[in-house]
Amino acid sequence: MKLTHHEKADEFLDIAFEPLCADEARNNLIVGIAAAVRDGRRYGDEAPLFVTVTEGPALVAAAIRTPPYNMILQCDDARPEALILIADYLLTIDHPLPGVNGTLETTEAFSRLWEERTGASSIVGTQQRIYKLTKVSPPSLVPGLARWAEERDVSLLATWFLDFHHEAVPQDPPPDPEKSVRRFIDRQQLLVWEDRALVSMVGCPRETPHGATIGPVYTPPEHRGRGYASACVAAMSQHLLDRGKAFCTLYTDLANPTSNKIYQNIGYRPVVDCAMVTFEGPADTH
Repeated sequence: MKLTHHEKADEFLDIAFEPLCADEARNNLIVGIAAAVRDGRRYGDEAPLFVTVTEGPALVAAAIRTPPYNMILQCDDARPEALILIADYLLTIDHPLPGVNGTLETTEAFSRLWEERTGASSIVGTQQRIYKLTKVSPPSLVPGLARWAEERDVSLLATWFLDFHHEAVPQDPPPDPEKSVRRFIDRQQLLVWEDRALVSMVGCPRETPHGATIGPVYTPPEHRGRGYASACVAAMSQHLLDRGKAFCTLYTDLANPTSNKIYQNIGYRPVVDCAMVTFEGPADTH
């Protein structure tokens, strides 16, 4: 097996794009973020990291990191030994690693390797499930209607972005909420549900060749239990399908049975379970 560090996203995608897109829904995160970096998106001040592990022409594993965020890992379930090359390479280049995201099998295998090599402790944060939808079954009798978010909504939606972050992904670096909201609005990627007042929102943060990812999805606690999130997600999903996407994906927190149920009711089906793992302790050697 051969590990290659790619300086640019397009070099990484030249090797990884086609094999990753063979299971596009499962690999939506790594493909979508690499493509966004290729197209000029910046996630932080530091240079991103792109790594592939190949055996002959076959891709065995891939990893990207856009500091300050965790590294995203993909690995053939039958070839976990490829993760050894990635772990050892990160130590060789003294690359700081706050954590990893990936399927349960991949994050568990890599975490064991990282603990052995650094003495760090791995802490499993949010466990998630990727879902895929190809046809929408919209909920009925939900009061209100969907519309695109506008400039006049920025202040409220910025608060919701922070609330979503604290509730769903507290281990991630906090966003610049107004900047995030405006980026979504400028690209017409943020839908809100309005029932006399704004009651729910859903975004579309990234796309892949045939799919699009839904998120964040947020309804303030005082408006929950009335079907607003289901209706908003259904409306955004239908919009993306109508635009020509073959499918939509979204992530749910496995600890939240309500969200896992409501999304299945509108047509989402499980793809794979994932985990977000953070590292703490003596790994400061890197």
